[in-house]
Amino acid sequence: MPNWHLHHMNALGKLDALMGPVEAAATDTYGRIARVFEPPVVDILVQAVWQSSVIPDRGHTGFGNEDLVTLWLAPGHPKLEENLGEPLARTVAHEINHVMRFRSAGGTRTLGDHLVCEGLAGRFVEQLFGNVPEPWECALSPQELAQYVSRALECFDIPAGYRSEEISMHEWMFGSGDLPSWLGYTLGYEIIGAYLKARPELQASDLISIPSADFKPALAGLTS
Repeated sequence: MPNWHLHHMNALGKLDALMGPVEAAATDTYGRIARVFEPPVVDILVQAVWQSSVIPDRGHTGFGNEDLVTLWLAPGHPKLEENLGEPLARTVAHEINHVMRFRSAGGTRTLGDHLVCEGLAGRFVEQLFGNVPEPWECALSPQELAQYVSRALECFDIPAGYRSEEISMHEWMFGSGDLPSWLGYTLGYEIIGAYLKARPELQASDLISIPSADFKPALAGLTS
């Protein structure tokens, strides 16, 4: 993996049994991406964290921006071992897509940016692995999702984030108040799916640099 640099934060040895599986998952993902285009140059930081810090059904989670992919693994988590193969490789691919999106489209500033970014990553993983949607990408039925389309359209261009922005992505992604859990992930996944359905000549890997605004009509179409 000449373009990827793995850094295991392992001074206490908590990752001893996990370094091999992480390397294998990264190598798998690297090869799949390389068949589409050259993988981006990036550092991948691997850390051991508390069990409460990861996706409960996975035992791990990931983050990605223009500079870095971070993988959090919870040693001893009851779900981790069964998710160290392809599920972990899919997480790597998801976060690598975020890296490419941040570098080509300037990051995530609005609600629309966040929805599109997550949807692109999910569909990119699907392109590479041929997997069914992750649980957070199919958390709502089309009928349930349609109830939130008008609200998403109204808020599409409003600043959003995980700190003090006008719109809280914690609410849209993880659920609170009147918003259901994983709404933003499912909505983003369906936005990109609708865009691709209307353009069968394209794949998710072709969409990485397209401005978020171009996907707004696909969002509007989810009501039909």
